[in-house]
Amino acid sequence: MSEAPRIGMLTPHVGLCPADGVEVFNQYLQHALGNLEIFVDSLPDGHRHIDELDRVGLELPYQALHAARVLARRHREEPFQLIICNGVHGWPPSLTRLGVPLVQVYHLTMAGLARNALPIRGDRLTTGRVTGFFDRLAGVGKHVVAVSHRVLREVESFYGLRGRVIPNGIDTSSFRPMGLARARDKLGLPHDATIGIFVGRPDHTKGYDTFLRVARRMPQVLFLVAGGYGPAQGNVRPLGRIPHSDMPWWYSASDFFFLPSRYEGFGLSTIEALSCGVPVVVSEAAFPFSGNRSQCGIVVDGDREQDFVQAIHQVVGDGDSFSPREFAVPRFSIKVFEDTWRGFVNSVLGAGGYSLPATPEENS
Repeated sequence: MSEAPRIGMLTPHVGLCPADGVEVFNQYLQHALGNLEIFVDSLPDGHRHIDELDRVGLELPYQALHAARVLARRHREEPFQLIICNGVHGWPPSLTRLGVPLVQVYHLTMAGLARNALPIRGDRLTTGRVTGFFDRLAGVGKHVVAVSHRVLREVESFYGLRGRVIPNGIDTSSFRPMGLARARDKLGLPHDATIGIFVGRPDHTKGYDTFLRVARRMPQVLFLVAGGYGPAQGNVRPLGRIPHSDMPWWYSASDFFFLPSRYEGFGLSTIEALSCGVPVVVSEAAFPFSGNRSQCGIVVDGDREQDFVQAIHQVVGDGDSFSPREFAVPRFSIKVFEDTWRGFVNSVLGAGGYSLPATPEENS
């Protein structure tokens, strides 16, 4: 058929600082597939966080219903040929006969998040068991995609589902080294300082408590927090909301990237830093990638701040011995991401006689 297939996507509300990994994924996938219509939960902002539902692990499943109803209504009016779902928001289509192939993308698992990162026993129970039930249901009867081998192992072991891995990608032409001195001039940062950058939500899951303890033990280092608000505290400087397009400058102005996270499904900010040529000091959880880690910096096993302090000293002292961009570009470029996703989607659509329109590169 010559007509381009219509593809719908069901996804949670995003917009975290500086950019949520799911939000970036959606943007790149829309560019790769073209005719992609995205449906997010439609709750008004004042009602988005419902405390009663959140306490029992039902906030995300409830929000998914709203977006799913809008998608289903649109599907009846003008049918899609494929529907892609992100995370827990994929559970309603698993119980609905939509008559088209369904793809479920796991950026993490709720069971894995609960087991590895949540500090309160009640939160672990509600997230791991209640939200996790809907998270597993989201993959039933679908083509399952995980963004890393770690997530796929969790999907298989916790949920009993089978799938494939398609790693996320980044725009490596935008996320490139800008030059340390040039970036610091542009951002007004001191040239003579040792600077580390933390990117993400300043919470327990991201290991922000560990981050602060390490920062206190290294008063000679300036630590930037992209995505965190609040007043500067000693040598920690929150930057607030940073546009995603500006992040290459902040990475390039830093001597190292620091993320002592307790759980990551993929670790988008880690790859962005590597693509900008910045060596990393990260936890084992923040590096779910295969390949030669020694190119990238130091991956620390455990959460002892002394181990992170020693790793930072080593990375700063041996910065020229790493080749982080050479690790990132061949594995995680946007071209690799788009080619892999287009091939996968065409294999799914082929049973119905559809295929994506060829790109100029595919026609040449």
